[in-house]
Amino acid sequence: MHRSRFVAFVVAVLATLAVFPAPARAAAAAGGVIEGTLTTADGSAPVAGARLQIKAYSGTPGYLLPQAVTDESGHYRLEPLPAGRYRIGFYFPETGDQLWAPHKTRETAATWYVVTDGGTTVVNDSLFPTGDLDVTFTTADGSPITAFCADASGDYFLRSGCTDTGVLNLTGLRSGRYVVMVWAEGETAVSPAWATITTGALTAITVTKR
Repeated sequence: MHRSRFVAFVVAVLATLAVFPAPARAAAAAGGVIEGTLTTADGSAPVAGARLQIKAYSGTPGYLLPQAVTDESGHYRLEPLPAGRYRIGFYFPETGDQLWAPHKTRETAATWYVVTDGGTTVVNDSLFPTGDLDVTFTTADGSPITAFCADASGDYFLRSGCTDTGVLNLTGLRSGRYVVMVWAEGETAVSPAWATITTGALTAITVTKR
């Protein structure tokens, strides 16, 4: 009799364990975070509205990874990112410019940043120092042409515009050497020139129509 009761007790306990399994262990943190702040060249002000670009060493397409835009404080946060290595870039829709961390014009020159499960990697950056360019356009005899267009292109950097005042001001050009192409409004002939942009300075050039 006692043996039968013991067997029945054991069966009841096993049945209870089958219905109420032991609590599962907490899952390990999946993925990590990349965050940081983008500022102006001198670090004095945040840059808002820059679209984050991310390149995975694993080859995972960017559209499968988190997306972000810098907020009013210049801050961004990308999560969750699978553990691995990543390059981080900033794209500026208004100008088409790109900046890859740290301070590179090309993605291939950027640093690979390591992300670990449950970890946070900080990637801060600042804009390139820039200068401005004033362009005037004249005929072969030196007479001014008031209505014209121009573009200035450098190393992965482009500015363009038109004017009807005789002077075209192109702003925010990264320091360096640019080829400037100018054409009169309504014409297809282009006149080239070179300009060297210096940080924090205004460079002025006069291009003669060919």
